[in-house]
Amino acid sequence: MNDDLTRLYRTIGFNGPLPSDATRTAVAAATAVQASDPAELPPLDAAGLDQLEAMLDRHPRKTLTRMRALVDAELTEAQLRVAIARARQALAAPREAVAAIQADAAFFAAAVPALPPDFIFDGMDLNELPINPADRKFENDDLAGMFGWVFGAGPFVLTQPRRETFRFHNEPRFPSRFIYELADPTPAAPLEIALFSDFGVGRYYSKYIAKQLRTRRFPYAIHLGDVYYAGRRSEFAEYFEALLDPLLADTSLFALNSNHEMYSGGVPYFDYLSKRAVLQPVRQKQEGSYFCLRSQRFQIVGIDTAFFGQGRYREPALLEWLQEVLRFGRETGRVNVLLSADHPYRYGERGLTKLLNRDLKSLVLDERLADLWFWGNTHYCALFNHSAELPFVGSCIGHAGYPYDTIKPGKSAPAPLLFLETQARFPAATNLRQDRGNNGYCVLQLNADGSLGLKYWDWMSHPRFAAKLTRATAGAPLQVTPVNF
Repeated sequence: MNDDLTRLYRTIGFNGPLPSDATRTAVAAATAVQASDPAELPPLDAAGLDQLEAMLDRHPRKTLTRMRALVDAELTEAQLRVAIARARQALAAPREAVAAIQADAAFFAAAVPALPPDFIFDGMDLNELPINPADRKFENDDLAGMFGWVFGAGPFVLTQPRRETFRFHNEPRFPSRFIYELADPTPAAPLEIALFSDFGVGRYYSKYIAKQLRTRRFPYAIHLGDVYYAGRRSEFAEYFEALLDPLLADTSLFALNSNHEMYSGGVPYFDYLSKRAVLQPVRQKQEGSYFCLRSQRFQIVGIDTAFFGQGRYREPALLEWLQEVLRFGRETGRVNVLLSADHPYRYGERGLTKLLNRDLKSLVLDERLADLWFWGNTHYCALFNHSAELPFVGSCIGHAGYPYDTIKPGKSAPAPLLFLETQARFPAATNLRQDRGNNGYCVLQLNADGSLGLKYWDWMSHPRFAAKLTRATAGAPLQVTPVNF
């Protein structure tokens, strides 16, 4: 690989090993292995672009579906063909492409105002965590972002994930059956659990969320999935492990598998489960990609909706496990809190997904075994009430890292809408990045009396919405009451 091409890949933000790094990086000894490692594929080259275009010609619907899952749900075939053509031009003239990317970034940065002198929030420290409003990595509307998705994520469109690494709860090596004790709250000390999703980007706003998780020392934190672009080893190390490893001594961290982890076959994801257990064996108990945390009054149940088909839950052994866990929770009067990477429905759309309307219909809609359901994958934040057709309270929290478009109110909703994050990443008075939505996370509070609390925070430590959830009798729908922080 020539130096100009290496520089192009580095300029678009690819930080993994490249063939030309063999004599000048710390990973030199592993380069030969990583070159054939499905969890650390190099960016697409010219031959790879040809393969991608040929695949698009032969299987347009299948190829577009996979690219939409990687990049943008509204990506069109015409847009993908333009992106491939521009990527091919960049490979043919990498030096000029780098100059164009840098000029595009400089032009954008010149148009973005500086941070106002009076802009400040709790925990803000520009020496520790600089804030660059002109940062557009993982966005799709600039040259570097477009090339990043095509070159960085493209290789995984051409490959099928290796699935032999999956871990089942009924294997003899897992006597826990992936069911773990959850600490009980007391009247004097409610139990707080940080929930966040689509976090793995390593940008300043996700770093500030990680800082909040670290300084608040939650006893539990649960990530609902997605490390970008494709869950490579290098991406996991930089965008996920580096930010969250400082939590491990104080916080039991659990993480769900999602579609972006699966583009690397889930290998770095499962490896990180094992690595966490080695780093902090007392506190880090997660063994597989699904789990149940069980206390006297509550169950937190995370499921894998990616390994056996994106957004689906059809594997018989997993369905049997989930049925057993949820029915046990209902029979013993516990509140069942369900977590998934993928969504049962979506703001702005009336229909239900196959995950809810087919795979989990019997358990969730017919038997009404889920009381509260959190999910990510779709990039926004909202809280929905239950209805006659949808007997659970639902919340999308897919906004902890991915740079999503600012959400507009007034669209249709499949369930009664209680809260929708419509603010931009920065306060309106700053005139900064009003095109990007406000990143944040949710704190689930479990109370000794069986009630629950929800508090939504943004990346600047600003409170956004809070509610209390109660129910009169076991199995009855949760009643949601908005409260002040």
